[in-house]
Amino acid sequence: MEEFEKKRLTGAAAIVMSSMILSRITGFLRSTLIPNMLSRTESDALFAAFKTTDLMYNLLVGGSIAAALIPVLSGYLARGREEEGWKVVGSFINVIFIAMVIISGLGIIFAPQVVSLTAPGYNPETTSLTIALTRILFPSVIFIMLAGLTNGVLNSYQRFAAAAYGPSIYNLGSVLSILIFHDTGVEKVAFGIMTSAFIYFLFQLSFAHRNMKYYRLKIHFKHPGFKRIVKLAIPSLLASSIVQINTVISQSYTSNFEKGSVTALTNANDIWQLPYGIFAMGMGTAILPTLSEKLAVGEKEAFKKIFDKSVKSMLILVIPSAVGFIVLREPVISAIYKWSVNFGADRINMTGSILMFFSLALLSQSILAIVNRAFYACNDTKTPLYSGAVSIVSNALLCYIFFNYTSIGASGMAMAYSISSMVNLAILMYALGRKIKGIYSDQWLKFIIKTVVASAIMGIMVFLFKGLIPVDFSRPFSIDSKMAELLYLFLMIAFGVMAYFVIMVLMGIKEVTYLLGIIKNKFRITSDKV
Repeated sequence: MEEFEKKRLTGAAAIVMSSMILSRITGFLRSTLIPNMLSRTESDALFAAFKTTDLMYNLLVGGSIAAALIPVLSGYLARGREEEGWKVVGSFINVIFIAMVIISGLGIIFAPQVVSLTAPGYNPETTSLTIALTRILFPSVIFIMLAGLTNGVLNSYQRFAAAAYGPSIYNLGSVLSILIFHDTGVEKVAFGIMTSAFIYFLFQLSFAHRNMKYYRLKIHFKHPGFKRIVKLAIPSLLASSIVQINTVISQSYTSNFEKGSVTALTNANDIWQLPYGIFAMGMGTAILPTLSEKLAVGEKEAFKKIFDKSVKSMLILVIPSAVGFIVLREPVISAIYKWSVNFGADRINMTGSILMFFSLALLSQSILAIVNRAFYACNDTKTPLYSGAVSIVSNALLCYIFFNYTSIGASGMAMAYSISSMVNLAILMYALGRKIKGIYSDQWLKFIIKTVVASAIMGIMVFLFKGLIPVDFSRPFSIDSKMAELLYLFLMIAFGVMAYFVIMVLMGIKEVTYLLGIIKNKFRITSDKV
């Protein structure tokens, strides 16, 4: 890989990851306020209603846009055919917009049927509230879709900074809605969140409009490029829904457990997706346009090197995160979510148990984020769809087994999700190995084993160290106790990070030395400018 290419990808990944951090922090703030400022009935209803709009958000912002729009538009740009590319992409945007308006209308009309699928175990009061909130939130799907399309355009033009920070606007608007309207009814909170989605779209459009000079309100149905992008988009829409469908299946079973279980599942799901969203999704978003460009001009060897470097760089950060969540699950849950007396020890224990099993999915889902984009760059969206369909069946079967034949409660739903994601990864890795010869996957096993060993040693050290600074996380919320919890968690994380990187350097893992070299150079450049 040329030095310029390395710097460009490193810069793009840094921008996307930093924006992911901000987005996840603001998203956590939203998820923290809901259980602390709303009753358990209201929080369960709002989280269940969110599931539908979140499904559309992940499909359009992180799924079909990445799988269809970005590779196609990036390919046209790489070949110097921008105006021709916009005939294809513009037609795609117009068709998707019409489809989403129809879907949103149907969602409002058939909200009771939607809720009966996503939360069948709710009592009548919670069900009625969930239906009302779902109807309020459904129009936000249109605005989120429009924002996702503008994100795809910006990423195709390698404008990662402009595309990256919009989701934080949406999250901050949601936070303000909760803070302002929580005392006046959860329905007003939902209206505020819907308005935030509209503002999010306007924010993204303000950056993207200058790259849309060739956009027209026309649909070129007969253009071969349009037919191609539709053939890519339909399977990618379905494939991108795999994670969300599996989450909905988990929530559907969880709604049958005790009150607060859906909130606990959602909170645990948000936590494990923090490193997943920052490192895996951030890396995947950054490399997709470049992978598409390399294949468009026939540079297959460069494609393989970028893919290999991306997977290894991501795993260096993801594997220790998973171990850290397992060892520090109660401190993490308490420090992040306990901001009122409503969030007691029972919630901490329930959410922590679910998080432990979700952590197993962090490794497989993170690799999948990169592997899926390798298929998308190859204009292959059918293989991820077929593999994902198998994971849905396995997840549904495992949820049924854990629900009916075990007593581990909502934690079993997290375990089923993790196992099904491993099944999905195994199938796709085999398929990618056959599709692209020499992707260096034979080297990954040795690399993963070394990284897991280093992470396990770090986990043992953190477990032993945390016993030296006892903190009672079961006690009721107070400002003094919260400061102690945050300080404790900071010390544990800092100790774990230092221990992990020292172990990795001593084991001679060159990817860590490379990563530390990049960080060192960044600090040196910054200090030279001061």
